[in-house]
Amino acid sequence: MKTNACFPVRPARRSSAFFSKSLVILNLVLGICMSNAQAPIGPTTDANRRTHSAVRVEKAPQIDGLLDDLCWQQALVAADFITLSPSFGQPSSERTEVRVLYTDEAVYIGAYLYMRDAARLRSDLTARDASSNADQFHVGLDTYRDRQNAFRFEVTAAGVQRDGRMSSNDFDLSWDAVWDARTRVHTDGWSVEMRIPFSALRFAKQPEQVWGMQFARQLQYANEFSAWSPVDPNGAGAMPQWGDLSGLRDLNPPMRLAFSPYLAAGMRHAPVSTDPVEYANSRTFNGGMDVKWGLNESFTLDATLVPNFGEALSDNIVRNLSPFEVAYEERRQFFTEGTELFGKGEMFYSRRIGDRPPGFFSAIFEAGENEVLLKNPSQQPLYNATKLSGRTKSKLGIGLLNAVAAPTEALIRNETTGQEREYRTAGFTNYNVLVIDQLLPNNSALAFVNTSVLREGGARDAVVSALVWKLRDKANAYEISNASRMSQVFGIDGVQRGFSVDAALEKLQGKWGWLFYTGITDDHYDQRDLGLNRRNNFWRQFGKVTFRDFQPRGNLLYRYAELSVENTLLYAPSVWEALEVFAYGETMTKNQLMLSGFIISRPLWHYDYFEPRVPGKKLRRPPFVFASAQVNTDRRKRFYCSAELQFAESPIPNDPLIGVVLRPTWVANNHLRLTGNMRAQKDYANFGAVNWDDPDRIVIGKRAVTTFDNTISVDYLFNARMNLTFRARHYWTKLFYLEYLDLNDDGTLAPSDWAGHADENFNLFNIDLVYTWQFAPGSFFNIIWKDAVFVGDDIRDDGFFQNFQKTMRAPQDNSITLKLIYWLDAGRWGQR
Repeated sequence: MKTNACFPVRPARRSSAFFSKSLVILNLVLGICMSNAQAPIGPTTDANRRTHSAVRVEKAPQIDGLLDDLCWQQALVAADFITLSPSFGQPSSERTEVRVLYTDEAVYIGAYLYMRDAARLRSDLTARDASSNADQFHVGLDTYRDRQNAFRFEVTAAGVQRDGRMSSNDFDLSWDAVWDARTRVHTDGWSVEMRIPFSALRFAKQPEQVWGMQFARQLQYANEFSAWSPVDPNGAGAMPQWGDLSGLRDLNPPMRLAFSPYLAAGMRHAPVSTDPVEYANSRTFNGGMDVKWGLNESFTLDATLVPNFGEALSDNIVRNLSPFEVAYEERRQFFTEGTELFGKGEMFYSRRIGDRPPGFFSAIFEAGENEVLLKNPSQQPLYNATKLSGRTKSKLGIGLLNAVAAPTEALIRNETTGQEREYRTAGFTNYNVLVIDQLLPNNSALAFVNTSVLREGGARDAVVSALVWKLRDKANAYEISNASRMSQVFGIDGVQRGFSVDAALEKLQGKWGWLFYTGITDDHYDQRDLGLNRRNNFWRQFGKVTFRDFQPRGNLLYRYAELSVENTLLYAPSVWEALEVFAYGETMTKNQLMLSGFIISRPLWHYDYFEPRVPGKKLRRPPFVFASAQVNTDRRKRFYCSAELQFAESPIPNDPLIGVVLRPTWVANNHLRLTGNMRAQKDYANFGAVNWDDPDRIVIGKRAVTTFDNTISVDYLFNARMNLTFRARHYWTKLFYLEYLDLNDDGTLAPSDWAGHADENFNLFNIDLVYTWQFAPGSFFNIIWKDAVFVGDDIRDDGFFQNFQKTMRAPQDNSITLKLIYWLDAGRWGQR
């Protein structure tokens, strides 16, 4: 994904997927636009900020990609773009001219992107919102001019649209607006016309609007990124250094009311028994509606009634060996688009809504002798979900989210009598999120967040609240931040209360940066009902130093380095847990070869208080070092690849970890793209809990863990609004236990006579085939075929190919769905 300084992305937190670190840092580096050659080096301020004026017209231009409408001659020209890469602060290699018009309905942006040799233009097709290697034009609109939130719109030379919401350093690509764009290719470059209706935006109600604005261009043949408003790479973020758009007066946009009714029909052929293999066929036909109602210029109500998320891709499920939950990506559009307010305080994990019913696994054991589990829904269906969000002219943001989940029942049949009975796995559930976010001067902010979950009957209820703030100095050079949270869980045993507090001080500007952080979370804090709570019970101290130099030197375009140290103690009891050191480095050569690597180490013997799965127990773990080296080839080529080598070691004999990751991409032509993601890893001596049924005797296994995770994706693009995507994934993890050990009270291990058996082969296979046709703005027709297979056994000797063959022969869960969504703009009806 090409990301730039006008549009930054949030740095990912460190996780087991270490290889993603380098991609995030690359996005940050490519996300910084340099100041122009005439301006002094330093952050853009109000004293040197670029400005542009929009021009009102009575008759809107025709959106055909040609700037031949007379109204474009009235518009002022924004030009003189400045480069970010491959060199800093130079005039762009090619000339770009941008014009802005507006009517009561929409803002119109026209750009002519000149090229001395138009044969070098890249116009590869991709799906909407997908990463692209084509030439691109970007627009950013900070409609409240708060320098913290913005809308982002992109168009490739092939006419493919991409949009998202920005909040500080967070970019929500899943946000989709209804807008239009067309492009044309000429002998001296290409042109684009964009119509962005005011119904897609939010802004304060006032006679004259002044918005923050940024234009940017990706020139693919030179891998050159340039922007209209310069942004110092050593400044404190991008949006504070955008330019301004003035001239927007007396905006009277039409009523913002749109409906997206849908119809979905599907068939499913799924196994209900594996011994013997039995299948059940089912058919579904349902409908629902999404509603978007602009209550005023600032606030929008979004609702989905009887939602259907069949087009969402299957999760990349993994075999979780840790005591902590695995977080999966949210792919349901309603819960991804426009939710930047609800992310404040990091308390909302939308996958909780409509998640697996709490009694899902209980239903499996509920089936008795001569009984078969005919139906056991893996997701709790939703009646509806509603979002209200917006921001006032005083920059007060308000967000409300409510979702109602229906009761869920499993169906069990007695094979002898034929009688069927229902077993309830989830009751009626109500989810709520409230956010009040006041933006302050100098990109500071104060927010209150509250989440609550109410369940039918005597089931568990929960409320979590937080106060979150950040303050910056006038120069945006330093930031101090704090988050204070409290959780309350109501159950049959009473109320359990917990707290979490953290604070940080950070230097934001300059080549050298630093961060100091401390956080305390007690052993009762619990936000799992509507948030993600991987662990609690810790006191953490963290320090980081960064170095960044974006000036080309010799054969290197930039250099980035980071060093951090983290010390963790258990909160209760107050005992030391671990010390961790992390180092990262990255650079890129002039031929666009990116080299990166990191080392993470816990250099001392330390204790793991969670792996035993029993409170009060601990496992003594050895020091270790994990190292990774990665290379990314030139993305300008039709074929490019990312490769990573991983190695880890500890003092334990015969305890290496070896891994390799390959991510090749072949853009065969403007219509066909093939992408692979292949990971192979072997940990020769992994220690983990095997049996903890008896708290006085916990069994730890020493195991060899082999993992293969292979995905292939094929995208065929018929045109900018029609595409076919095929995605297949095979995931295999093999656990081969070398010995079983008893856990002593002091955390050491002793030989065990445990007679159990825990070897495991875990196989998953998924196919997603999705046809998408956007036949009108906001209107789609989808055909979705999904195939899912799971196979698990304890055979030690079967290797990769034997497991793959077993998986292909296993019973498969097949479904096909047809879904039609039609967007109806009631605001435009009222004008007819």
